Amino acid sequence: MLKKITTWYKAIPGYTIWILLVLFYFTTGAQISTLRGIYHALVLTSLQAIVYHVNLHRFLPKYYDHQKNKFRLANAVLIMSLVVLGTIAEAVFHHFLPHYSHPNFNLLGPFIFYTILALMAFWVGMTQYLVDKQEKNNIEIESLKRDKAENELKFLKTQINPHFLFNALNNIYSMAYTGDRSTPEKITMLSDMLRYVLYECESDYISLYKEVDYISSFLEFQQLKTEERQNIVFEAENYDDNYQIAPMLLVTFVENAFKHSKIEKDKEGFVKIWLSQEPGRFHFVVENSIPDELPNQQSSFNKGIGIENAKNRLALLYPGKHRLDISSTGKEHKVVLELMR
Repeated sequence: MLKKITTWYKAIPGYTIWILLVLFYFTTGAQISTLRGIYHALVLTSLQAIVYHVNLHRFLPKYYDHQKNKFRLANAVLIMSLVVLGTIAEAVFHHFLPHYSHPNFNLLGPFIFYTILALMAFWVGMTQYLVDKQEKNNIEIESLKRDKAENELKFLKTQINPHFLFNALNNIYSMAYTGDRSTPEKITMLSDMLRYVLYECESDYISLYKEVDYISSFLEFQQLKTEERQNIVFEAENYDDNYQIAPMLLVTFVENAFKHSKIEKDKEGFVKIWLSQEPGRFHFVVENSIPDELPNQQSSFNKGIGIENAKNRLALLYPGKHRLDISSTGKEHKVVLELMR
């Protein structure tokens, strides 16, 4: 009984996300008509839910660890089938109810958009699977030595925040419906971010400029969450593009800063990031504000899963060659990271 209650409790955040997606798709489609809103809420959410749950409960547990070719093939068939069905449904809807469709209807648009939706749901499901897997092995991972830490590092390099992906997708969706000319640029940017996480993070180390590009894109999507420009500063100077660094290491501290600053809700909030390099030493500093109503975040900031994972990675990949200081003044948090050769 306790196990069932725990499982139900942990599922609440997931259901909340789907409910919010339904409401978002309905609201966006309802700008054209109520019928269009209902159609969007049902079709778009169903497409993402199928890809997400089939991967999380079927493909990932069965194929991901040992049969990656079957995993890729199964997902290709699933995603393309759903995209084609969604495009056909869009064509049928437009044929019978043209007045409730977008005035500039074109089959290529729905095909591309459904593909993006399916890929987002695929990646969120994959991330959730890896997160759940990591949680089950946290006690064992802390005692692993370097030669037994490959699975942990693989997870850490492929981890990405599902909420960020949903927000990015929703922003692109809104931009597409409002006719924003920068929509293709944002789609390409998001595609590059996914490519970085999916393929380029396979190695223990990557070129620094790739990590910097990812952070820049992350900040760009963060700015899209509000109509007014947020107080975000990112200064990267005097660094070697080809300097080798552990992938997704710096991103962890950036994501944590936004999580605790609540910058999109606090007009006085800020996130400031500095990156620099000198011979034999690499510097990275992140500062973020603390909302007035949340002055006692010190413990959660220092002990979050992301921060603990970053500390483990530093211990594994930079033993005796790094310094990490995390401090708080009550008004702001500050992270200082130094890597030495």
